Formats: sequence, structure tokens, C-alpha cells
Amino acid sequence: MTKAVSFAFAFSLILAATGCQTLNDNQNKSVKPDSNTDLSVAEAFLEGGRPDKAMYELRTLLEREPRNAKAHTLMGLSQLALKNPRKAIEHLENAWKLEAKPEHALNLSSAYLENNQLESAQKIIVAGLSLKEKPAYRNKERFYHNLGLIAERKGSLVAAEKSYKRALEENPTFYLSRARLAQILEEKKKFDQAKDHWEMARSSCPGCFEAVERLSSYYRNKGNIRTALGLVKDYRRIEGLNPGESKKAAELEQDLKNEMTKSASNRTSENNKDIER
Repeated sequence: MTKAVSFAFAFSLILAATGCQTLNDNQNKSVKPDSNTDLSVAEAFLEGGRPDKAMYELRTLLEREPRNAKAHTLMGLSQLALKNPRKAIEHLENAWKLEAKPEHALNLSSAYLENNQLESAQKIIVAGLSLKEKPAYRNKERFYHNLGLIAERKGSLVAAEKSYKRALEENPTFYLSRARLAQILEEKKKFDQAKDHWEMARSSCPGCFEAVERLSSYYRNKGNIRTALGLVKDYRRIEGLNPGESKKAAELEQDLKNEMTKSASNRTSENNKDIER
């Protein structure tokens, strides 16, 4: 999840990285063995952060099998990662037409969002939620999350807050909706409530620097630099952090240490003045 939340707004919040993707889990039984290998290679490239290589792998496969829904899904996700939403929509629409599945509706809604086609995004979400599957689709929170993004784009924070809460009813550990909800509460100046949600977001995603940064800011504004610093130090002890976020954490830690030193120096100076008086 850490990789996902480092990207910008709507795209990052659902489909920036395959760790937060919803791919078709069911293998098409009619797909030839060599096609399965091609799909696995493309998916590995995509998960490894190389959508360019995935795209080239999928081109040949789609020339051979233009009705392969999973190949269209992976190509659509590759195009999204390459910041090419129009082409992504083309492939994800094909996947949806070939197989009307919730995961295809979800990915397509995110592509529409990235291209600012809000009405199309909302319609495909409604269609995806209306599908009856057994067992029931287990990632419904992502649909409600996208509805929240649509509401935010339309300027309705009330509707957005309602959608994010609905997403969290489906999955209380869903970081993306928890983070968006916390940010809306901050915009409403409900800082204590926002802090509670950032705490839960941090528990859901310990490696997500955003939550630690927001909590640190909360305690800093309260004048509790020691707690803010402790949060950052704890974060930096986590193994396998994203290098970029690890660097930001190191910079924030140093900034907080400098502030503590300055604060201590000011207190000493004030105490000396009192003694002189």
C-alpha cells in the first residue's frame, strides 16, 4: 500500500500500483498454456513497477488473442501506470464487455476517474455493485471509495464523507478511505477526530508515512514535540520502507530535533533572565 499512496489523488488511491489493484483472480480455462505464461510475465512486470515492459509483453498476446479479458485488464492497468488513461479506458472497457465482473467494473471506474469522466465512473460503479456473484465480491469497499472520490471531485464533502464511511463499514482496515476521511475532517477543522482516524490508518498501514506525518503535525501544533518525534523515530525503525518516504522521515526527525533544541534553548534563556531579575 505504501507505493500506492505516494501517487497523486484519484489514480494513486486505487490503481497506481498492483498491490492495490483488483485483477481477475479466475484463470480463463480456454486460454492456451503459452498465453498463461505471457500473462504471468506481464503481471510480474506490472507488480515490479515496470508497466512499460508489461505493455510490450501484452501487445503480442492481444494480437494473438484479442478477446482475452485478463490481457485487456493488465494492458489497461499498464496504461494507467504509464499515465495514459484514454488507452487504459479502451482496454478496461474491452475487459468489462468480455466479462461483466465486479473487478473489471472497479478498474474501469478508476480509469474513468483518472480521465475525469465522473458520470461514466459513477454509472459503472452502480453496474458493478448490482452484480450478484457467489461468493459475494469481497472488495466492495473500493467501489465506495471511488464514489467518495467522485463526490470530492464534484465538491460535495458531505457525500464523500458518507461514502468513505460506507467503505470502512465494509473494511475497517482499508487505508485509502481512512486517509481520505481523516483529510476531510481536517478540512472541517475537526482535528481531534481526524487524529483518531490517522491513528487507525497508521495501524492499518504501518509503513505509510502520510499517517505518521499527519499525526506528527497534530502533536507539533499542540506543542508536544516529544510525542511527534517519538512517532517518527518509531516509523524509521520499520524495515523495508520506501526509500523516498524514509528520506522524508529522516528530514522530519531532524527538523523536530532542531525544534526541540531551540525550544530548550529558549527556556534556558528565559530562566536566566528570571534569575537576573
